[in-house]
Amino acid sequence: MGCCSKRSPTTKRLCALGSATSVCVLALALGFLWPALVWQIAKNELVLEPGTEVYDNWFNPPIDTYLEIYLWNWTNADGALQGTEGYKPHLEQLGPYTFIEQHKRVNLEWNDDDDTLTFQQQRIWHYLPEKSVGDYENDRVITINPVLLTVGYALRNEPIFLDYVDQTIMLNNLASSPFYDVPVREMIFDGYDDSLLTNLLVLLALIPPEARPPIDLPPYDRFGWFFGRNESETYDGTFTIGTGKDNVQNTGVMRLWNGENATKYYRGECGRMRGTTGEVWPPFGRLRGTPPNVTVFAPDVCSSVTLQYFEEVERFGIDGFRWIGNDRVFDNGVHYEETACQCTAEDESSCPVLDNGAMDVSRCKFSAPATVSFPHFYLANDSYLTGVSGMNPNAEEHRFEMELEPYTGVPLGVKAQLQVNLDVREYGMTLLKGIPEVMLPVLWFRQTASLTDELADDIKLILMLPDIGVYVAYALGAIGIVGMVLALYFSVTRWKLETTDRAALE
Repeated sequence: MGCCSKRSPTTKRLCALGSATSVCVLALALGFLWPALVWQIAKNELVLEPGTEVYDNWFNPPIDTYLEIYLWNWTNADGALQGTEGYKPHLEQLGPYTFIEQHKRVNLEWNDDDDTLTFQQQRIWHYLPEKSVGDYENDRVITINPVLLTVGYALRNEPIFLDYVDQTIMLNNLASSPFYDVPVREMIFDGYDDSLLTNLLVLLALIPPEARPPIDLPPYDRFGWFFGRNESETYDGTFTIGTGKDNVQNTGVMRLWNGENATKYYRGECGRMRGTTGEVWPPFGRLRGTPPNVTVFAPDVCSSVTLQYFEEVERFGIDGFRWIGNDRVFDNGVHYEETACQCTAEDESSCPVLDNGAMDVSRCKFSAPATVSFPHFYLANDSYLTGVSGMNPNAEEHRFEMELEPYTGVPLGVKAQLQVNLDVREYGMTLLKGIPEVMLPVLWFRQTASLTDELADDIKLILMLPDIGVYVAYALGAIGIVGMVLALYFSVTRWKLETTDRAALE
């Protein structure tokens, strides 16, 4: 208001009130427009494009990911075929055998016509003895023979082929037991040299494709749950995701898997490409109300897993949200109609085939009678729990969790965990005669990752920017209000007196 000091009282009033009003208007404009301006600038960094921080963190992840693998040891397998009344498999948990997991993106192809990115991912694991329980090199595990079980399951509706294969197995002593008793390292990554698998691959190669039985064995001469996966560029498939260049809400969203927008393994919505790969998420922006559910595409089950919003969390001084896997994830249409498409029966009228809590992944996993559930049958039907002993489901230990910072969509932490089970039955195989009919857990794994302090500081800075403008607006607004008060005060006191004095002198 110093600029008005040498002017007439009326001019001083107008100048002072105008200046104060201008400051208030500027404060209002800054308060309303600054967050939107920051959001527009931030969106340019939240797309998958070389040079952005999101792309750099996706292409070369700066955080450590760990894979913990637990195996289920069938401790009383020697009594499984004796038909003892009340017999049930007793399972002992081995592990965790912990590995550090590195992700590499390979064979990138940018699709400018629809703003998508096609790539493959190479996952590399290194064993960490200091984070493991047990002796990875020397521990042994007893479990069902998965190759024998797969042969019976795949040929269960082909009695002629089944009988021929069964006789071939027995006459040539291709398998002598329905069980594996093998080193842990072979059951996980190294693979077990199974003569049954080797000879079946040779046998199938001799049969013309048009006459070949409906069995889809893995293209390996050894069996291991993770055999052939370490450093493989092709095992997880080919992904096509949105870059977000057209719309930031498309960042990381799945469009195609192996060139298709739906899988052949499940019907309807269960087979459609949904969600993200779990490492890049579209930003939510400023949320109002209950956060939406989030969906992760999991190549291990050839389908998407939808997590439900659970609660607010704080990590590294950053406010975020937590989503969890609840009983809807593997419901099979038992309690939730929208999950009925998880049923893989040829005749839909026979669905649901499985009780809730374990989803059939046989078509996805080389025709093996495999299902996926949460560890220890957490949230699963009691029929699975009563079929075996040794399960201790616990929400804190076995819940699938994802934590995100909503404004940027950056993951704060993840604890993804699933259990692989085999639907054990005789399936017409001689070696499986008398085997108890149970859903048998064979392993479960936990994948964890957490934000680093350095990334947390970057996110805090981004989150502070919208508030900085608002705080400046508050300060300017306060200055403007004080200016108005002073202008009114001087108008009715000092400047009014000056006007009176001038009139008296005239």
